[in-house]
Amino acid sequence: MAGTNAIIKDVELSADGTLYGKVVSPEGRAFSEAVVQLRYQGNTVAAAKSNQEGLFAISGVRGGAHELAVGTLRSPIRLWTNGTAPNSASPGILISAAETVVRGQDPYCEPGCPPCSGTSGFGLLDVITLATVGTATGALVVGIDNQNKLDDANAQLQAIQDAIDAGAIASP
Repeated sequence: MAGTNAIIKDVELSADGTLYGKVVSPEGRAFSEAVVQLRYQGNTVAAAKSNQEGLFAISGVRGGAHELAVGTLRSPIRLWTNGTAPNSASPGILISAAETVVRGQDPYCEPGCPPCSGTSGFGLLDVITLATVGTATGALVVGIDNQNKLDDANAQLQAIQDAIDAGAIASP
């Protein structure tokens, strides 16, 4: 598998529902500690880190159309339960990834990625963004309120000016 527009790869799960695979560089070198995410309908349903030999195993997987994600690499995969796969299905998957593979560093993991211990799915950037949006919204509300008060004051001044022009009240 390589790239984001890869052809769907058929893979047969083991008898106990485990997906086996290996993450390597284009030159065939193993990637250790690469975070491999299995996604279903855009949500990470399972993940694992590759070992020193680049091997990984994701247990408790069900058959069906999924997506594998390694770093920025995304590729479709069709998983088959043991004994139901077509003859063309392989017993595991080989992932050929570029040197930009994200290796288990917490700051690069996505929310909901189980091997990324310590990530809550609500990182610091989210807090800063939320505070910024809240501050901007508050400033917008204050600005609208001030503009309404200014419009009311201008309307009152115009009414006074109209009354002066009509001679209803004396000019100050």
